[in-house]
Amino acid sequence: MSVQQYLERLFTWESLENTDRGVEFELKNRLVEGELHDIGGATLDGEEIPPTDIRLELSDGTLLDAAAVSADDPVPFDLAETVQVVIDAPRLRLGTHTLGIEMDIEGFGMVSFETDDDATEADLLDVDPAEFTVAELEALVADLREPVELERLLEREREGKARKTAVAAIEERLEAAREAAPEDRDIEYTAENAEPGGSLVEELLVDILESPQRVTVYLTAFRQQPTTPAAVASQTLFTEETVEETLGDFEMEGLAERDDEGRYEVASPVTVIRKRQNRLWNILSRGL
Repeated sequence: MSVQQYLERLFTWESLENTDRGVEFELKNRLVEGELHDIGGATLDGEEIPPTDIRLELSDGTLLDAAAVSADDPVPFDLAETVQVVIDAPRLRLGTHTLGIEMDIEGFGMVSFETDDDATEADLLDVDPAEFTVAELEALVADLREPVELERLLEREREGKARKTAVAAIEERLEAAREAAPEDRDIEYTAENAEPGGSLVEELLVDILESPQRVTVYLTAFRQQPTTPAAVASQTLFTEETVEETLGDFEMEGLAERDDEGRYEVASPVTVIRKRQNRLWNILSRGL
């Protein structure tokens, strides 16, 4: 095992997360008894983080500045001891992030390692806007960069109590976050974010499924599946016959399946998009 791999064992996998204090991850001594004599700094997605922007939370709850750690004032780092590293950095967005840390460990000297960890939906902000004032919400969203958490917050604020809301501030921040989102990032589509009515999914599908009616039937079926034409019709303005005909078309197009009980399951939005892309490519290829 290389020194790098040996040191990477200090990092606790899946500990990278957003918190109210900043971006955090855990180090656990799985090596030998020792002390931390210095924190040289950290990196997050290629950005240098100086010791002045790092704090350490010890297992007993003590919180101290990384810049204060020295050989004269070391941090105990016994075997199986954990240290929570708290970085003053913008909230993480969904996806894989690269982080590293440089530190002086007793017996090893100044060493460093770099590793990857993921920010998942569980790491995103998940709050009830009714628990905040409008001013507090506007201040909160100013630090958010991930469209998923902004979309979730916006939906809850729109459905909240009849009061002055922060909808305008959230919408403005969401637009900026979408513009800044990496274009090549894969988006995980679930029943929660596949709601009809102007959602990101509807924007992607409206041209592919050719009409708003087909999009509405598709998204309603996706949210309820397995479902029946009657169930879909009850959630839309369309008749049961119209819904059944539309779902039948989807079945013939390979976008839906019907079981023996007459219930439909539709393909995921990603599958729908890919099927139509492949179909277009085949048509173009035949014409070349």
